[in-house]
Amino acid sequence: MFKDVKTIVNKVVDTAAGPIETFDQSLREHPEELIPLAVIHLIPVALTIVGTVVVIRGGQQVRIEKERTKQAKLRAAHGCHHGHHGPRGPHGHHPKFVHHDELPLA
Repeated sequence: MFKDVKTIVNKVVDTAAGPIETFDQSLREHPEELIPLAVIHLIPVALTIVGTVVVIRGGQQVRIEKERTKQAKLRAAHGCHHGHHGPRGPHGHHPKFVHHDELPLA
């Protein structure tokens, strides 16, 4: 039984090695084909790299826009405009922090 398995494995190895040997022989006979073959194989690699970079940058832009939207919603919910927190008193203080000397006399 093991002899049959070994025979089958040897046939598979010989069959798989055939195309590789043919390819090697073809390159030995026509070395000028090496550069075009290399270029043909580099094009998909380059496109994959460029595509990956575009996807990563796009994801970063989406996160940035989500954060901007979140910040705008928070500002709108709190009534804040351009970093100011509502109306100021006469001396630039927030109205709830009015000093006792600024209280109106009744």
